[in-house]
Amino acid sequence: MHSDAISIVPEHLRSFFTITEVDNAELPAGALFQRKFGSPPPTEGHHLVALHRAEDGGLRVAGYSHAREFGDVCLIGGACTDGAVMRALPPEHAAAIRAAGGVWYLLIKYMFARYADRCAAFFGYCGDPRALEVDLAAGFVPVAPQFLLAHWHRELPEIVRRALIAKVAALGPF
Repeated sequence: MHSDAISIVPEHLRSFFTITEVDNAELPAGALFQRKFGSPPPTEGHHLVALHRAEDGGLRVAGYSHAREFGDVCLIGGACTDGAVMRALPPEHAAAIRAAGGVWYLLIKYMFARYADRCAAFFGYCGDPRALEVDLAAGFVPVAPQFLLAHWHRELPEIVRRALIAKVAALGPF
């Protein structure tokens, strides 16, 4: 487990929940990604999985997200939570994860901590109202155009912020 997970995942969750990076998303999260997005997960970039330890000791993927560096920014996307895994959790585990912000919130916070030294800002796209609530709670802010979000973890001059927004907006949804 990467040390950032220790600082992001609250102590009371660590006996049954963790977040880690894997080099191949297909193995742990390919089926989940396929169900949610209708395609295989990306092959490049960083693949983050949220894992729950079941009572039988087995690990189950509770969530996945993707991050990739794009020059001086980090693009976050492909987030998905496995509803079946979450419904199968012991009620006290599910309640504790929800109280800590939820799987997606914890994945975002993990990425912000793990990759902060690699980029000037994080960007995401979100058109889902429920996911947007989590994005905003985690520290993203809406920026133009519609659905584009940014997380400014460094002080940047406004002209630099505008240039980064324009650069990412030119990509379209990612």
